[in-house]
Amino acid sequence: MGWTEHLWFNIIISILTVLILLYRYEIKRTVVVVIATIFTSCLLVIILFFTSEHLMKKENPFVRRFLPHPIDKAQYLDLGVNSYYIAGLTPDTIYLGNYTAPLLITAVSKDLKTKVEHQIKLDETERSFRSLLVRVQNNNFFVSDGSIPIIYRGNTSNWYAHKFMTETIYFSLLQPLTENTFLFRSQRASNGEHVLGKLVVTDTVTFELFEDALQKQIDGVFDTDGQLVTDQKTHQGIYTYTYRNQYLVYQALSNTFTKGKTIDTTTLAKIKVTQLADGTKKMGAPPHKVNTKTYAHNGKLFIKSELLGKNESKSMWNQASIIDVYDYNKNEYLYSFYAYDHQKDKIKEFVLNDLYFYGLVGNMLVRYELGN
Repeated sequence: MGWTEHLWFNIIISILTVLILLYRYEIKRTVVVVIATIFTSCLLVIILFFTSEHLMKKENPFVRRFLPHPIDKAQYLDLGVNSYYIAGLTPDTIYLGNYTAPLLITAVSKDLKTKVEHQIKLDETERSFRSLLVRVQNNNFFVSDGSIPIIYRGNTSNWYAHKFMTETIYFSLLQPLTENTFLFRSQRASNGEHVLGKLVVTDTVTFELFEDALQKQIDGVFDTDGQLVTDQKTHQGIYTYTYRNQYLVYQALSNTFTKGKTIDTTTLAKIKVTQLADGTKKMGAPPHKVNTKTYAHNGKLFIKSELLGKNESKSMWNQASIIDVYDYNKNEYLYSFYAYDHQKDKIKEFVLNDLYFYGLVGNMLVRYELGN
């Protein structure tokens, strides 16, 4: 039972108690004293409720609220290798890409009982690629390599893709918002610092950069590293910093990014960057990671956190990963839950819909049922 349920439970019990006392007691003074006591108790509960909510959501003391069974009834599918990544999710299928076979897509049914492999065919065969990735969105799929740069688009009915965009803007991250609109992360030619942008492909190809969205703290590269995801339900994009407690939400109506905060207290990236003799930069010490993998669904942002909160069990940290959940439009922390390890392997990537939570753990694809 959560805080809200406790509050209503206490209010209802108090009202019933007052009615019983009014019925049974004849001495008005006793009734008045009892009513005053109950009223004071209810007032204290209400004050504690709203104070707790304010602390959890706004003042950021880094205390998590764990739900008892948000995911349950794990089922596993052995994939044989650990080179898969999640390319997309539809109501009945989860699509897996493979880093070692970039044009191979594995479609797994939602019950994990059927697995079908599809070989993507491109409308050209002579081009060399460096880092092909596939993203599936509804019936469409996109094959991209930001180092060339190029994007192909196709349909899952035949897995044939034609050239959609080429040689317009280089990117290191790309996520589709719609069938012809993308959010991306690129680097400025002048100094190599990260910048977010939007790409629109119609009869012509246009893009714009959001110059002030990412905030430089140290070098503008490592300190602004993060995860870019899009919410297929709301058609919004979310960029979550890896080394600080902040995320950015793309608002389509205003064509801007708004800021949100995670519940941990790392406001400044705790990293050390060194410059080599040839001018390139690298991490000078093991970085202090805050947020790693993320996913957005129906207005909620799910973040795999790398930090323990107050009064949390270190033994649980060795058994599970912590997923924090936010309402990203309200900038509010909602709750957290554990995604358990499998044979000492931690969950490395995850997606979800209204019914199921899917994750990659070692060589396994796991499916949990979502609780109410």
